[in-house]
Amino acid sequence: MVKKNFKSRYFQIPKIVTVLALIGVWSFPAYGVGDAGMYGELFTYWGASARDLGMAGALTGLADDASAGYFNPAGLVQLNTQKLTFMHSIVFAGGGTSAEVLSYSRPASGTSGFGATFIHLFTPGIQLAYNDRVRGGYKYTNREVGGLFTYSTRLMGPVLAGANAKIFYHQLYNYSGMGFGLDIGLFFFPAEVFSFGVNVQNVVKPAVKFVDETSSFPTILRTGASIRPFGEKLAVTVDMIWSEYKSPSFGAGIEYKPFQMFHLRGGANQSFAGLGFGLWKDQKRYEVQVDYAFQIPFATGSMFGFGHNISLSLMFGGFRAKASCPSIAFSPTSGAEGKNIAWLYFDVKPRTKVKKWQVLVKDEAGTVVRKIGAWGEPPYRVSWDGKDDNAILVPDGRYYYSLKVVETGGRSWDYEGYFSSLYTVGPPGTIIVKPKGETPKYLLEERRQPKETQKGEKRRKGRKRKKR
Repeated sequence: MVKKNFKSRYFQIPKIVTVLALIGVWSFPAYGVGDAGMYGELFTYWGASARDLGMAGALTGLADDASAGYFNPAGLVQLNTQKLTFMHSIVFAGGGTSAEVLSYSRPASGTSGFGATFIHLFTPGIQLAYNDRVRGGYKYTNREVGGLFTYSTRLMGPVLAGANAKIFYHQLYNYSGMGFGLDIGLFFFPAEVFSFGVNVQNVVKPAVKFVDETSSFPTILRTGASIRPFGEKLAVTVDMIWSEYKSPSFGAGIEYKPFQMFHLRGGANQSFAGLGFGLWKDQKRYEVQVDYAFQIPFATGSMFGFGHNISLSLMFGGFRAKASCPSIAFSPTSGAEGKNIAWLYFDVKPRTKVKKWQVLVKDEAGTVVRKIGAWGEPPYRVSWDGKDDNAILVPDGRYYYSLKVVETGGRSWDYEGYFSSLYTVGPPGTIIVKPKGETPKYLLEERRQPKETQKGEKRRKGRKRKKR
């Protein structure tokens, strides 16, 4: 039972506090002024990483990173490596609202995966009010904490399925409530360039009780599609969110990778526009990615300021198909063993058996100069001697490689990187090998000196003997 003291009396009946308790401050970026929104929108109208927010949260039909549980739990099967992502977000630069998100995903087998996402939203210093009148000196904190525990699996062919077990905790002033729910998602990818996702949120509705009133989350339907006409270089997404008691909301996003280590993003929905970029680095045993997103909440104007989001991701373990070359440069015309070829080492751990593999060696313009490949499992390493497919030595310069591994089920892996720099040392010359105790031997060619030079050399040696 709540005691009838001054603070509890002002908590139960003031209009502003009651609205905040029911909808949370999260409704502000999700809707325009005059539209109060619905409770629990922390799980729907936002995102779990700076990458998501840079694309305006339109990822239901893509769902290919650690935040897949947030947008579509079925998409988690697509992830190949373990991925850990942490994001810090300044939700309202002018209002003091911030959020932290921690996501983790792990492929459990070739056809399943699981993950978890934790979201913490925090707004300090909210002024207590009664009958729209501010009560000076009385401030409180709004805190929302959400957890998603995701499992996904392949049903058959191109159809994936997944589910979220959802937990939500809300603390307002000195009171708190907790609720539990369930989401179900489906993901279809009939072609490599196209995918479609459906996520029914709150199939089991979380219900949170404050004092003597219980509020439930609305049922929400998320649908989205993605098209990748140029593979991993470009992704265009569209989303539609239908919420119980609300009109549908639409959004679109785009991600472009001009090269592997740099990503550009943009997107917009009915609440905000997003712009962002990402930097990726492969450290061989693991990968690191840093993302930033800038939000322009045009639905609320400049009332709460802009949003700033930065996330750090670490990818490691799991399934992969990579390659690396330890040599920075080599010379095909060098006579030194080990310096006249470049080795490419493979790190391949596919989901199923490998059907075939291929390496394309390219020059700086992207022209393929050499193809190396075979059927079956790739070897531990392959070598390149600096020649093209016609056994002709290629020009000096920097060269790159493109690795493609195809599994028996049709799934393909693509990976690109820097191979090595090739340079020549001129025409073959005289190489003298002189082991201890043996006379010199000419290995490549014998250089004959003119007779006059030979006579001069004998006279010089004779003078040295007389001096001794």
